[in-house]
Amino acid sequence: MKNENNESMKAPRKNARELIVAKLAKRFPDRALDNDDDFFDALAEYDSRLCERYERLCNDQNKLASLFVANPKMGAFISDVIGGEDPLIACVRHFGKDILECADDEDRMSQIRKENDEFLERMARQRETEKTMQENLEHSQRAIARFKEAKGMDDDDFENFMGKVYHVCEHVFMGDFTPDVLELLFKGIHYDNDLDCAEKAAIVKGRNERISLEKKQREGDAMPDLRSSRSAGDDEDEDLTPAFGLRRRRSIWDL
Repeated sequence: MKNENNESMKAPRKNARELIVAKLAKRFPDRALDNDDDFFDALAEYDSRLCERYERLCNDQNKLASLFVANPKMGAFISDVIGGEDPLIACVRHFGKDILECADDEDRMSQIRKENDEFLERMARQRETEKTMQENLEHSQRAIARFKEAKGMDDDDFENFMGKVYHVCEHVFMGDFTPDVLELLFKGIHYDNDLDCAEKAAIVKGRNERISLEKKQREGDAMPDLRSSRSAGDDEDEDLTPAFGLRRRRSIWDL
């Protein structure tokens, strides 16, 4: 009985289509998958990218395998480093300490100094970038708080929003400009212009509707204002009253 209760409390298992839709929604968060056309378009694009990535990985793996076959020492060195060995120790183990003893070789030392200077410059730029990013993030906290309050967002909403932003940035930085990414960027860049055009179109539409209504009123198309119009017999019927069976009220001068 207890096992039956535990099984009933488990979430229902998703079918294959639901699993694929969930995976595609995660991969393409800005794309709607409401109908079969959108679903299969996204599936085809996902499969195409997966095949391209698989081909690149296979190509890299073949190059690495060819390197290992041509130079077994290099293969053993890389294997040791990947396994957690100190690179310097692994280098001496497979290539000997002579590779490090080049003080008398001026050309070799000059090349080593050049490579080391470039390495130090890369590390310095990386540290400066990380420092700038951290400072910018700290300075952005007030703007983030105001933005969340203005948009009525809680922490989860904002996290989902930033997830989509990072998703777009990842595509841009990697040069992967899909139709969805391009469309989203286009809408964002032209938002103010589109909004201004929409406002102008609404103003023109309202003005045209007013002109059309005034034209109909001038041509007699509109209903007359019954409250302000009086017929010719209004003056004669003014003294009629239901109290006397719609007969004319008698004046005191008629007595």
